[in-house]
Amino acid sequence: MTGGCDFREQISVMARERLESSSIGEIIEMAARFRALSFGAGEPSPELFPKDMIREAVAEAFEGQDVWGYYHDDFGYLPLREWIAERMIKDGMAPSWVKPEHILLTNGGGEGVSLVSEALIDPGSVVLVESPTYVESLLTFRKQGAICVPVPSDDEGIIPFELERIASAVRPRFLYTIPNFQNPSGRTIPEERRIQILDILRRLNLPMLEDDPYHYLSYDAAPPPCFLKLAGEDCRVVHCNSFSKTIAPGLRVGWLVVPPPLRNALHHLRVSAGLGRPTVIQAGVWRYLSRIDFPSRVKKLCDGYRERRDAMLDGIIRYLEPLGIRTSKPAGGFFVWCESPDSRDIHSFARYAVEKHGIAIIPGQSFFPRGDKRGDWAFRLSYAKVPAEQVNEGMQRLARAWESFPAVRASSVS
Repeated sequence: MTGGCDFREQISVMARERLESSSIGEIIEMAARFRALSFGAGEPSPELFPKDMIREAVAEAFEGQDVWGYYHDDFGYLPLREWIAERMIKDGMAPSWVKPEHILLTNGGGEGVSLVSEALIDPGSVVLVESPTYVESLLTFRKQGAICVPVPSDDEGIIPFELERIASAVRPRFLYTIPNFQNPSGRTIPEERRIQILDILRRLNLPMLEDDPYHYLSYDAAPPPCFLKLAGEDCRVVHCNSFSKTIAPGLRVGWLVVPPPLRNALHHLRVSAGLGRPTVIQAGVWRYLSRIDFPSRVKKLCDGYRERRDAMLDGIIRYLEPLGIRTSKPAGGFFVWCESPDSRDIHSFARYAVEKHGIAIIPGQSFFPRGDKRGDWAFRLSYAKVPAEQVNEGMQRLARAWESFPAVRASSVS
């Protein structure tokens, strides 16, 4: 089509300058096209979705009289919010002040991050992020106009000394962290370090956005207490969570724990974003949760993912460590972070590995703010969607690709 409006003068600064494609979509598309075994998808395994029970629960929800019109509590379906508040208190995730009125249901965890960004970020605001961090959250912060400043991390997450040094210099709006089994690094911040981080935030009067979707996927021991719980009555932690990992991502049901000082702002933002979220789905999720033993559900998930995690860690010892590749050793979640012993072009390598060896990985550049080159020599693996019996084959393919890649010029990879 030619002629007509090209929108060149109308397209917003946000759409024109703040948004960009990541290499993740490219690699996922290539993996499908070449029918590769994929360590790329950071998604739950469909075999572990409780499909029949969810179908039944949602069908029953349609029989209710409160799901067909607008649901007039803008924070979402009250019985589900009551279940979440009670569960978080019971599991030691939240302090006693957290009640159903502090639970805001969202369209997955991503909308929670977006709402907090709208509430706390102005164009030019600084947001502190872990290094590396979740690519979609980086995109959300940039879309709102933030400058994302990375805080150096080690195998135990954010380094407190570096956090204090950087935060004192740049006056950020808040700190963003995924404290348990982080995406992409797989790291978990230990309790002692969490206490140090909170002490720094108190001294500098800074809030935190705690993104904790992998909390229950702990395979070796219970995770440390949430920042939300450790902060107690301080109320500086906004906690974001989701049922995407414990039930199914397609339901798009997540939540925020909203501190009282932020409640009005987030309420207004929720109303401005539309007249609620699908009540029938929230009601179906509540019906499902009300009839199961949730700890048993969590145990089943952990048993399934632990087997895959252990298979990948075994493959790392057998195939990657002899090549000098340094990796994280996650105690839960979905991800392993790998760092190259040399300066090869990981993006070109990832494309080569898919096309020539049938194995997909995610290059590390996507997980750092613009201009940060530390991701150029790193990559992420995910074992979540790969059956344990296929992990060993995938690790062998990855090792063969790694050994043969130096002889291949990046420009020759189509």
